[in-house]
Amino acid sequence: MEQNISWRSTVALASIALCAIASAATATLASDPIALAIRHGNCSKAVGDLNAAIGLKDAPTALFVGGRMLDEGICVKQDRELATKFYARSMQLGDANAALEYAAKIGLGEGEPQDYLRAGDLCHTAGLDPGGRVSFYSLGYACTMRGVVGRMLRETLPKGAFRIPTSPAVVEFSPGSSQMRIVSMPNAERAEARTGANIGVPLVNTQEVIEKAWRAALMVVPKPDAANLGSEGLEMSIDMDLTLEAGRDDPRNTQNNGQLFIGDVHGTTSR
Repeated sequence: MEQNISWRSTVALASIALCAIASAATATLASDPIALAIRHGNCSKAVGDLNAAIGLKDAPTALFVGGRMLDEGICVKQDRELATKFYARSMQLGDANAALEYAAKIGLGEGEPQDYLRAGDLCHTAGLDPGGRVSFYSLGYACTMRGVVGRMLRETLPKGAFRIPTSPAVVEFSPGSSQMRIVSMPNAERAEARTGANIGVPLVNTQEVIEKAWRAALMVVPKPDAANLGSEGLEMSIDMDLTLEAGRDDPRNTQNNGQLFIGDVHGTTSR
C-alpha cells in the first residue's frame, strides 16, 4: 500500500509540474507581441516580428509561436515540416513546451526520422514522467499522442469555446492498451441564455471533444510496436489554449499571406 501511495504521489506531482509548464506557456502567449498581433488582426506585424526574431539567441517564445503558426497555418502557409525546425530551435534556446512539440514531431516523423525512443528521451528531459516509470519508447508514443490531440483540438474547437488563456486538460494514458481517462479539463464557455433560462448551454461538451480528438489521433500517429509498450498509466497535460487560434477567423487577418525568412533557423538532429 505504501508503494502504491508513493506512486500516486509521484504521478500527482508530475501532473502538477506539467500543468505548470503548460500554464506558463499559456501566460506567456497571452502577453507575447506576436500572439497579440494575431489576435488584433495584424498578420503582417506578426510575421514581421517573427522574422525579426529569427536568428536571435534570446527569442525561444517567438520561435515556439512561429512553429505553431506554421503547424496550423496561422498567418502563414501551413508547413508542418518547417514547424519542426522552429520547435527544434526554440527547444535549443530552452523552451520546454517547444521540446514537447518537437518530440511529437519526431514521433510522427514530420521533418525528422520517425523514432518513438528518441521522442521519449526528449519528453522525459522536458518534464514528462520525471520518475522514469515508463520506457522511453512508451513515453515517446504517449508524447506524440499528446501533441496530436492538442493540435486537433486547437484547430477544430469553435472560437470562444474556452476563456483565454485556457487551462490545460489532464489525462491518464496507458500506452500498452491505448486507454485514456480524463482527469481534469477546463470549463467551456456558455452560450447566451435563452429566454426563460437562467444559464446558457456550454458551447462545447469538453469531454466529448477530447475523447473524439483522442480517437482520431489514434488513427493518425504511427502504429507503435506493441512489444515495446508498457501497461503503466501516465498522466500528461493537453494544450487546449486558443490564444493564437482566436485570431484565425478575424476578417482583418488574411490567411497564408506571410513570408518567413527561414535561413537562420536551424533544426537539431542531435541524439
